[in-house]
Amino acid sequence: ETFRHAARPFTDFEAELLERWKASVLPGLAAEKDILEVEMGKLRKLIAGDKSGGSRDELKAQLEQKKAALAQVDASMIAPVFSVEDVTTERLAVLLGERGETLASISPDAGAIVNNLLGRYSKLDRTDEGIYLKAYSGDYCRVDRMGRAPVTLKAPCLAVLWLVQPDKVATLLGERSLTDGGLIPRLLICHTRAEALPIIEGATGIPATVRENYAQTIRGLLEGYRLASDVRTIEPSPDALAALIAYHNGTVDRRNADLQDVKSFAARWGEQAWRLAVCIHAGSYGREAHEIPLELTTARAAIELADWFAAQQLEILSAGRYKAKRKVRDEVLALLVDNPKGIRASDVYRPRITPDAEAAHAMLAKMEDEGQLTGRDEKPEGGGHVSRIYTRAKQ
Repeated sequence: ETFRHAARPFTDFEAELLERWKASVLPGLAAEKDILEVEMGKLRKLIAGDKSGGSRDELKAQLEQKKAALAQVDASMIAPVFSVEDVTTERLAVLLGERGETLASISPDAGAIVNNLLGRYSKLDRTDEGIYLKAYSGDYCRVDRMGRAPVTLKAPCLAVLWLVQPDKVATLLGERSLTDGGLIPRLLICHTRAEALPIIEGATGIPATVRENYAQTIRGLLEGYRLASDVRTIEPSPDALAALIAYHNGTVDRRNADLQDVKSFAARWGEQAWRLAVCIHAGSYGREAHEIPLELTTARAAIELADWFAAQQLEILSAGRYKAKRKVRDEVLALLVDNPKGIRASDVYRPRITPDAEAAHAMLAKMEDEGQLTGRDEKPEGGGHVSRIYTRAKQ
């Protein structure tokens, strides 16, 4: 029900555009294609009947022109579709290439999409999220498949709205390659935790004026930006720019401290605030959004939303974070069984107990603060770098 209300203006606009195209554009294109094919057939007969070959070059040039015109007609016969749902990554690349490199992946029950991401169609038995990563950041992408012309995307753009059951969220988070590879940190994830409510006779729904205003706003944005032939940029005011930069900078120190184990998620919070600010600004001003600077109040609203989603992420990740930390601590303590005289940070990150030296230093320092380890600085007799040596704390 929620998805239906949110997506209706978009899907209605897409359906109306498709119907108009079928009624007023496609017949003319189909007729032009038929004419070109008939003309090409006549040219082929003339070429075949030209025994002397005297007119071959002229006829060849005419045939080339007809073929080029036919290719343009074929390209124009691609239906104006704005969205996809259950689609393979290879097909998604093709669809992006055919539709201006811009699409939306929307689904009220995205279980099939999750299965595709998990590698349902991958012959290599691995996750299949590459095109989604490229389309998030607008990175150059080339897809080559046997029996098909290569697909080259210069700056693909894919908007995503997936509603899934809670178990699918757990499945995605449990697939380490999707987290480490960067797809999951790019998504704004939350549990709705919707509670059962009774039916109340006479209760009012969404007011008609609200539905109509929302629909008009979405249609205006689609007409003004999705169908636009050029790129338009929203400029932030100096105060808005400063606020968004400060928000990003505020996460940097935490990414090296309490958010060390989820820094790939925290690294996106600032960027998500920018994206949310664009959405709020566009929703406020419609198709004139690019003519008005992004205001401080909008930036603050975006930051508040980004913080809310960040809290949702951390809550969803909390159980996994706790288990991961316990596992790392147990492995550190196990190291001390074999090395009772002490260990260094290098003894922790070299066997990949932690992902890097920075994480190893942070983990050992935290275990010392909590009284699990005792640390001492040690300098080699011949001089050199001082190392922090950790032993198990006496209970």
